Amino acid sequence: MRKEFNELVDRLKFFDLFQKGDEVDIALTNLSNKIDEVEKRIECAVRSAREVNQFVSKYTEDVDNHKPINMSVDDHDFIIHRSNDVDISLDLDDDMCVVDNWYNLFSPKEEPKPIAVGNIEYDFPEEVFTIGNADNSEIIGDVYESVFIAMLDLGVIITENDSRFQVGKANYVVRDNNFINLIKEKQIDLSKVPIKKEVFMTFHSSWGEIDCDKDGNVMEIRGDEEINGEDNYLYDIDRFDLVEFGKFCESKNITMGEAEDIMSVGFWKHDGEYCEAEKDWRKEIFGEAPTMQCTNSDTHDKVKHVIAILKTLDNGDCVDGETMEYILRQVGMDDQMLKQLFPLVNNDELDELLDIRNEYHSAMMRK
Repeated sequence: MRKEFNELVDRLKFFDLFQKGDEVDIALTNLSNKIDEVEKRIECAVRSAREVNQFVSKYTEDVDNHKPINMSVDDHDFIIHRSNDVDISLDLDDDMCVVDNWYNLFSPKEEPKPIAVGNIEYDFPEEVFTIGNADNSEIIGDVYESVFIAMLDLGVIITENDSRFQVGKANYVVRDNNFINLIKEKQIDLSKVPIKKEVFMTFHSSWGEIDCDKDGNVMEIRGDEEINGEDNYLYDIDRFDLVEFGKFCESKNITMGEAEDIMSVGFWKHDGEYCEAEKDWRKEIFGEAPTMQCTNSDTHDKVKHVIAILKTLDNGDCVDGETMEYILRQVGMDDQMLKQLFPLVNNDELDELLDIRNEYHSAMMRK
């Protein structure tokens, strides 16, 4: 089949009956792909039949000697399955052998990567054009200007100036969806395009903005080198400490975003000096765990919930001293609180507390 097809193509080429990219070329390409599939399906059927013969041959001697056949369940199931595989392989409406890549004959074709990928900037050698399908409901792919012009000349692509053009996702569409595969074949493969830069994070400052890569290395600075006669310190930064910043974000159960304030991260200068993140700024913006136990975010959330409940008692008048004392006794922390708070009082407060204690004991004795 392949031989006859190649002879047909050579004959058409000899008489110059088609050009690259026209409808005849597309039809021949589709037919060639279908022939490849059929040949691989036939190979699947042949291999499956061969495996059936191998298993059946295990029982040939018993059949020749007119002995009972003691076939195992596994062998029986294998023969049935492989026999069914022959039918599946030869049924062009059943794509199981193709999708499951039987015998590794159907190698999946890698689709070119799309153009839009995060903050990556590519160094394209030509201008890029995005092409949509015929009704402009989907993006097919992105092609270089040279390909775009060639397709335009062949009538494969139409623009918004054409009466058949429909407004949608792209400024250019294929004239007919039969040309979709042709556009996909010409789609730009980003794996072959050099990367101009890949920005991992951007830090903002009143002095400007600064981009860095995934290792924290400074890539670009946007800001005046001098402001009001003072050198812009952003130009002194060589690398950001993303490792420490990542651990800090993890401790706060927050996601390290694509853009942050520069005060939240430490960095190294070109001369090797290390500048820590502004701790007071971090406390103000992100908050700091009030106790060691609250460094666990789940525990801190529960503590904040308890405090919020206590503040709502008596219609918002908050918990009173007697109730708080009761709570402390119930959790067994009254003595601990006394020991922790006592060292914090000054002499005047200590005198006042002693007076309160003496009055309390005197009242108890009178009772």
